[in-house]
Amino acid sequence: MVRIHIDKEKLIRLIMNPGDTTYLTHNFHPFPGKFIPQIPRYMIQHFSEKGAIVLDPFCGSGTSLVEAKLLERNAIGIDIHPLAVFMAKVKTTKIPEHELRKVHVVLRIIEKRVNAVLPKIIKHKTLQDFVENVTRDSTAQAELDLNFHYTIPAFPNRDHWFQPHVLHELAIIKSSILDAQISQELRNLLLLAFSYIIVPVSNQESETRYAAVKKHIPPGFPFHLFKEKVLDMVSRIRRFNNMASDAWVKVYNADTRKMDFIDADYVDLIVTSPPYPNTYDYYLYHKLRMFWLDMDWEQAKINEIGSRLRHSSQKEDIESYINDMDLCFKHFRRVLKAEGLLIVVVGDSIIRGKLYRGDEIISRVAEKNGFILLDKVSYSLDYVSKMFIQAFRRKGKKEHILFFKQL
Repeated sequence: MVRIHIDKEKLIRLIMNPGDTTYLTHNFHPFPGKFIPQIPRYMIQHFSEKGAIVLDPFCGSGTSLVEAKLLERNAIGIDIHPLAVFMAKVKTTKIPEHELRKVHVVLRIIEKRVNAVLPKIIKHKTLQDFVENVTRDSTAQAELDLNFHYTIPAFPNRDHWFQPHVLHELAIIKSSILDAQISQELRNLLLLAFSYIIVPVSNQESETRYAAVKKHIPPGFPFHLFKEKVLDMVSRIRRFNNMASDAWVKVYNADTRKMDFIDADYVDLIVTSPPYPNTYDYYLYHKLRMFWLDMDWEQAKINEIGSRLRHSSQKEDIESYINDMDLCFKHFRRVLKAEGLLIVVVGDSIIRGKLYRGDEIISRVAEKNGFILLDKVSYSLDYVSKMFIQAFRRKGKKEHILFFKQL
């Protein structure tokens, strides 16, 4: 049997005391449940060579893809969530300096437009009042149309989730980004910064709680937050430009259960963290963002593996998760080279009060599909988890790093 050397004590120390987990582009956008970059970095460094192809079939916001590019490995990422895929693409894309220098011009244009429109908005008590007055007043309409146009999107309960002036500010920012004379790479960076601010300036309680609370977002604050985020992202992408290799990264908005588009025996290493059953509804926390970015959140909702919607609301048992993982692992076996490793980070889960060991579930699925467990590192989630769901933080739950090789 093939043997691998893992310094377990060193690895656990790294996990328990990782240091900065938000360096370079890793802090671009919140995404629940992402693993710390030190984990994929360790795996990619120790178990692949420069120029190798690394696959993360549940790539989320692209943590492992960023690390692969920093370490001179090519990378493929797959995720069912369109916003996650967008994050991953932006976080792994270099942007030339001549494009980055255009950011200040774009910000000045947006600021001027926001300052021109806000005084008109705050004179009116409601959004409807503002719209009706502008519609009746041809002079006001002409002023608004003189230099730019913007449209506030329609979506369910829009005015429940956003204050009137916030809707206008967000619409102005988005329209200005789309109209700007810049490269698509820079436009995507600005749109990701725009996505970042949507939840903080909405009435959504937090990044990990989809409930409306009363907030008082002052006029001008959305643009201020956007500008602050953009300038930080530009600073980070400049450092990323200098530190990242020219290795390629491909990210697909696709279903890992249907991973037919990757050739057989193509991948040198798989490093991934699949969804932990009954832990998140990934689509839910970013729903407002996907409305604004014209993304299909419903497809993500329907196809999400292991969601709380499926296991709590719809009462599915653990077998549905196991069946989904089985379909994924069939593809892992097909695309992974004979000598390649499969490394899976998975946590324990609770469904209707019953604890399910993530290492046992994944090991059974892996063995069924022709993999053998070479080694395992486990540690308590009490020390490393900052999960918002109280049940997920129940004592006794562990996270596991599993190392597999093909039989």
